[in-house]
Amino acid sequence: MKRFLFYGLFILSMMSCDKDKYEFPNANVNLFLYPNNPEFNGLHIPENWAYVNGGVNGILIYHNAIEGFIAYDRACTNDPLNSCEQIYIDTENLNTLSCNCCESQYFIFDGSVIQGPSVQALHRYRTNFDGVRLDVFN
Repeated sequence: MKRFLFYGLFILSMMSCDKDKYEFPNANVNLFLYPNNPEFNGLHIPENWAYVNGGVNGILIYHNAIEGFIAYDRACTNDPLNSCEQIYIDTENLNTLSCNCCESQYFIFDGSVIQGPSVQALHRYRTNFDGVRLDVFN
């Protein structure tokens, strides 16, 4: 009987952990762009950025001088399906991305949470740059 009670409590505790898992909404991203094109406002220059369509709530592409190109989904991880919760480059706070609605803030270099109700880092897409063409994909 004790063994049955132990296994029952163990299974229940494992099932309760599932609701704490965070899953970002799935969006198929497979796009390419040319950072040297005028439409991207100097994205080929380090520390510049561009907003493009795609992902769950748009994509932010940031040109990091050290790491190259970084692409984040603009959906705030507090409530990714809420179109109001969209991140943007915060020009008043150095190296910060902020949310329009919930006021969460993220570190631009790795997408980690600085403050706010959000507890998950921004969703990051993979990038590949061959010197001319930038591919953004998941």
